[in-house]
Amino acid sequence: MDFLEFETEGTIICTRGLIARGLSEMRVRVGTAALLPEAKSFLKFVAEYMDSSGQRIKPGQTLNYGYWLVKFQAAADAVLEVWEYNPEATEFIIGASLTLSYWRDQHETCARFRGDFSPPRPDRLTAVSLGVMEGLPVQAVRYRWREHMSGWLLVTEEWDKKIESLTNHHTYHVTAGRPDLARYLALPIGFRFDLTNGERAWIDEEVFQGDAPGR
Repeated sequence: MDFLEFETEGTIICTRGLIARGLSEMRVRVGTAALLPEAKSFLKFVAEYMDSSGQRIKPGQTLNYGYWLVKFQAAADAVLEVWEYNPEATEFIIGASLTLSYWRDQHETCARFRGDFSPPRPDRLTAVSLGVMEGLPVQAVRYRWREHMSGWLLVTEEWDKKIESLTNHHTYHVTAGRPDLARYLALPIGFRFDLTNGERAWIDEEVFQGDAPGR
C-alpha cells in the first residue's frame, strides 16, 4: 500500500491516494487523539480490502469491524465519512470512537488472557441475571450456545442459580448499560471471567468441550 498516505487534522484522519486508483477517499473522526492510531489502522484495513478484492465501498454501505457496526456516508467534498451505531444501536452518528474503542480494548483483553479474538454480533442475545444491569460485580462464562445467542452468561451474587430466572438482552443493550464489560466479550467460547474480587479470566476446558445449559 505504498500509494496510501494519511492526513491528520486534530482528531480527524483522512486517506490520500485512493482517488488515483478510482476509489473514494475516506475520513474518520474520533473523540480523542489516543484513538488516532486505531483510526489509521481501520482506514488501512478498508483500503487494503478494496484494493485486493476490487470491491468499492459505496455511500450507505455498512461494515462490521470487530464487535461494532460502521456506515460510510458521502460527505459534501466527495469523501466517504465514517459513521457508527450509537451505544444503544438505535441510530448512526458521525465518527468511530465507540467502534475503535471496542476494537482496541477487546484485542488488548484477548491478548492479555491469551484468547482468540471472537466478538459476538451485538444483535445476538446474552443471558443475564439480576444485578448485572444494576452494576454489581459479574462472573461470566461463554458457552457454545444456539446461533441467536452470544454464548455469554453473566451473573451476580443476586442470582438464585435457576436458569429460568435469567433474562435475555441484546448484547448491545448489555454493553450500553455495562460498558465496563464490553472489553471481555470478545473472549472465545470456553472462557470465564470473574470481576467479583479484582479481575480474572481463564479458559475452562469443560465448558469448551460441553454444551450450554438448556433454556
